Amino acid sequence: MMTATRAKISISSFTSHCLLAFVLRLVLILYANFHDEYFAVPYTDVDYKVFTDAARHVVERRSPFDRHTYRYSPFLAWLLTPNIILHKDFGKILFSTVDILIAVLIRNILARQRCNNIVRDNCALLWLYNPLTLVISTRGNADSLAVLLVALTLDFLQRDKIVSAGLLHGISVHFRLYPLMFSLPMFLSLCKDNRFLPNRDQWKLVLSCAFSIVILTGTGYCLYGFKFLYESFIYHLVRKDTRHNFSVYFYMLYLSANQPQDVIQKVLTFLPQLLLLLMSSYYYSEKSKLPFAMFVQAIIAVMYNPVITSQYFFWFLSLLPLCLPNIEMSLRRGTCLACFWILSQVIWLLVAYMLEFQSFNSFVFLWISGLLFFAANVKVLVDIIHHYKS
Repeated sequence: MMTATRAKISISSFTSHCLLAFVLRLVLILYANFHDEYFAVPYTDVDYKVFTDAARHVVERRSPFDRHTYRYSPFLAWLLTPNIILHKDFGKILFSTVDILIAVLIRNILARQRCNNIVRDNCALLWLYNPLTLVISTRGNADSLAVLLVALTLDFLQRDKIVSAGLLHGISVHFRLYPLMFSLPMFLSLCKDNRFLPNRDQWKLVLSCAFSIVILTGTGYCLYGFKFLYESFIYHLVRKDTRHNFSVYFYMLYLSANQPQDVIQKVLTFLPQLLLLLMSSYYYSEKSKLPFAMFVQAIIAVMYNPVITSQYFFWFLSLLPLCLPNIEMSLRRGTCLACFWILSQVIWLLVAYMLEFQSFNSFVFLWISGLLFFAANVKVLVDIIHHYKS
């Protein structure tokens, strides 16, 4: 009786936090309209304007890819048509709602791992009240949808709903390419006896995933032709982004902007990332370690990517709460690591501001601050791996 009462109180308290977190997001969405009108640096993400323009094309029965720089799934433009029909902030409210659903999923997944109730709730609240989470979704970035699909896939895998997990994984890969890196650890987590011969569950995962990718890609191709394939997938493989970003590779790409594509350069920049992803997939291949394997892979992929923006941090910050109960690190050490990580970002942002808005030639300083940020990520990841206990 006492246990049931405590459970009801816990659920009620968590629901209150979800409502409060949603209200906070609504306040930020309202503030964004004021900020965008009166400040030179807009609050709303430029991508949100791209999504809205693409949705307008869909409402007018045109291709969303007629909008220059729209390089996402066409179904995202369909999903955001209420931006045109109802209100321009519909997408931001949708992404904020998705944030709340992700917190509920985090809580449910941790509960299934028999995690302490207080720790479980605190981990979910860490996502709800994370300043980066609050800002990115209310700025209109759609990565929360990709995070939701990844979390749902993990949830289905843990409940042994393999076909549903495979279908969702295919949808998440179609929607955003980055979940593709989770395919190998997911596949290996279903391994039982022989690592080299796929079992029934592994075949179910692969075939259901392939089915949803083929259906969605085929539908997109039938509707919008080769332009859909190029903008949504091929472009991301051949892109040469020379704009300043957190990546340690940005300055090299900037200096070689007017040179033809160098295959050797692409291979050498991708090879460290590939090797680390393969090693982490194998080392954390047990089903109980799957959330940690995905977290490690996400942070590796972000660290070594030629292009890194703030929304990419969503990829691993959404998985961190699922790993925290197994990271036996002192509060003091964890706080110091978080401060080091944030400080390295602040230094980079300050130098980037001088370049972007003050026209100060700070490319070299920006590259050096990018190296500092890379070092901070490496330090954080190494310490987390060292203190992880399965």
